[in-house]
Amino acid sequence: MITIKDFSKETDFSVRMLRYLEEVGVLVPVRDDNNYRLYNVDQIIEAKKIKRLQNLGIQLKEIELIKSTDIKLQLDVLEKVLIREQEIAELKSDSIPELKNIIDHLRKENCSLESYFENEKPKPRKMKTLGGEEKFHRTAYSIPILRNIYEDHLTIDANIELIATDLMKFSEWFENCDYDPDVFSVLRESSFVFGKNILENFIAGYEMAWKKFLPEMGFQKMDDFTKQDVEQLMGPHDIVIRSTFKYVDSGVEGEIVIPYAPIYTMSQLSNKI
Repeated sequence: MITIKDFSKETDFSVRMLRYLEEVGVLVPVRDDNNYRLYNVDQIIEAKKIKRLQNLGIQLKEIELIKSTDIKLQLDVLEKVLIREQEIAELKSDSIPELKNIIDHLRKENCSLESYFENEKPKPRKMKTLGGEEKFHRTAYSIPILRNIYEDHLTIDANIELIATDLMKFSEWFENCDYDPDVFSVLRESSFVFGKNILENFIAGYEMAWKKFLPEMGFQKMDDFTKQDVEQLMGPHDIVIRSTFKYVDSGVEGEIVIPYAPIYTMSQLSNKI
């Protein structure tokens, strides 16, 4: 059996991250007579598989589900992840939307590619960026509920002014982050948000805004997480939504970073309410 400290060295998961994986039921050790965590050798392979699945865009809650030997359940989860990853790829792509546009035009008009280019191309839709200037904003365009909650609810409920909301790769955020973020689990499962200057009134406002759509929404502080722990929560290719804001009363600026997948899932759930 392997102690948590040695298991951390073997797997490159921090001790705090291993405790979190235990909390969400993804990688659970046994306890000895003194209640110390002990891992077996096979769990080293399991830990490496978890990291590989994360790198495929599969979230921890989904990893917990596909641990089942039920092939139908595994396929169901993986197919949903694939749909989400395809949507993320489209959000980050400049070519996919136009290719779809061309195909739709050819089918609808029953014409050739040449005729498409001879006619005026439909322009990409533009909409107001959360918090400011006019530009093509894929985050709000993709998830209308996000704009609804942020612009119509969060700004009032948390008494903040939105500065900008950006869709970006997690690795882009990580490389430019110069602080240890505050980390919170949300929706009482292995979904989470992180950022800086996330004060109690912001948390209360964020919960209030989301609970209008998802009554089970709840924040829980994940103590002692470092920037490196956040990196281990995420896959390097994951997409995040980063919103910067300013508290109206104090003028203090903060930011909240939300992994795209949980927001996508929340938006799907909210459509069923």
